[in-house]
Amino acid sequence: MQITIRGHHLSITPAIEENIKAKFAQMTKHLDQVNSMQVKLSKDHQIDKHSKKGSANHIAEAIIRLPGTELFAQACADDMYTSIKKMSEKLKRQLDKHRKMQLVYQPVAI
Repeated sequence: MQITIRGHHLSITPAIEENIKAKFAQMTKHLDQVNSMQVKLSKDHQIDKHSKKGSANHIAEAIIRLPGTELFAQACADDMYTSIKKMSEKLKRQLDKHRKMQLVYQPVAI
């Protein structure tokens, strides 16, 4: 499985990279048909005029490619680790749903 991590307007630290790899390894340990995963982390530099600080400006996006389908999730938060956690929870729900659909539609040998 190939994991590609990119940063837009921020640098990817080893701690962030390890956090992402740990979350995705835990998520896909029962699913061995993952072709590739792409993660894009970005920081939006918009500032709120009233509070003079950015709100929900750390964005995490991920694409997981499976045979015949792609799963996508995006999350925003005030902290990059929180946005990664939210994104991984969304992808986990999608993977569980995909896994259940595979079990339902498996051909039965007679």
